[in-house]
Amino acid sequence: MSNRVLSFALNKKGMGHASRLVAIHSVLREVGWNSTFFVGHEHRIIADYGFEQIVIPERTYGDPPAVEARKSGIRRAVIREVMDDNDVILHDVVVHPELYELGIPRQCYQGYIYRERKDHADPAALLRAVGAPNIDTAYVLGRAGSIETRHGIRVVGVPDVVRRRLGEESVWQRSDPGLRILVTSGGGGHEDAEPFLNSAISGIVRMCVERATQATIRVVTGPYFRGSIAVEPNPYVSLRVTSYVDPHHSLYADTDVIVSQGGYNTVQELKLAGVPAIAVAGERMLDDQYARITELTVWEHVRACGPTPEEISKQLSELLHTPAGTAAATVSRPSGAEEVARDVARFAERY
Repeated sequence: MSNRVLSFALNKKGMGHASRLVAIHSVLREVGWNSTFFVGHEHRIIADYGFEQIVIPERTYGDPPAVEARKSGIRRAVIREVMDDNDVILHDVVVHPELYELGIPRQCYQGYIYRERKDHADPAALLRAVGAPNIDTAYVLGRAGSIETRHGIRVVGVPDVVRRRLGEESVWQRSDPGLRILVTSGGGGHEDAEPFLNSAISGIVRMCVERATQATIRVVTGPYFRGSIAVEPNPYVSLRVTSYVDPHHSLYADTDVIVSQGGYNTVQELKLAGVPAIAVAGERMLDDQYARITELTVWEHVRACGPTPEEISKQLSELLHTPAGTAAATVSRPSGAEEVARDVARFAERY
């Protein structure tokens, strides 16, 4: 066993894959493992946690066959050069084909992180459908305690995975006036981030004007956001925009209320933080944010909301007028990253 884990961090618009993988790689590092991330572009979050990144050409929809063939050849050459016998490979949501295929003759233990998807409810059936039947274990997030074998693949339920921050420094300044409202689309900056962020800002301004309330809005767009943010001049709201918050800072420290979309990692953090929140479902190809936000509303400090400024303003005003509009008791961080890491280390030793 090489005591090294390899992963590919996918997606130019999202950060969910990288965040979950960083959480698990971090636990493995604590017990002496090394890590290498293959990436289509460098991820700030991976760099901030001090992991090695190797850039390989990412698969792009619409590439002519000859272009994709060249890219695949480069990917294979780089991965083949880096990979050692008995490395561990950990995929998240999407199985990277070259990493998967090259790991089989090297006898690499391969794990797959599964969070609920619209298209496949059964992770073992999904892996067979995408041509990855040699995955050893599928780790199902949010289903702690279940272990079974389906289609020859070991399926293990684990608690949810939440990345540990490196610090809890506030993103706010002492001089920020009024309510401190954080707006985030989650992830790196998906296509619907621009309309969501501007709708949220308009809804907050509407609420502040109606209530004659001062507020500072801190907008986190995501590092790959390419849209624009605007607010009409008014005497109640000041606006600050940033693309990325490093892991030494917390989005939740000193925050009065959050308006966010419902990505997996954001929702897990909202549960833990106890900060009053308005959650708006985003449209994703595989991720059902509507279902996730519906489940989230069992937590009293979170309210599901439609995407319009009117709906956001109404829900925000109502939330701030109820006991749920104050911070709720926080809960313990789930141990999914630790359980996956322990399982990976234990089963990799058998290879």
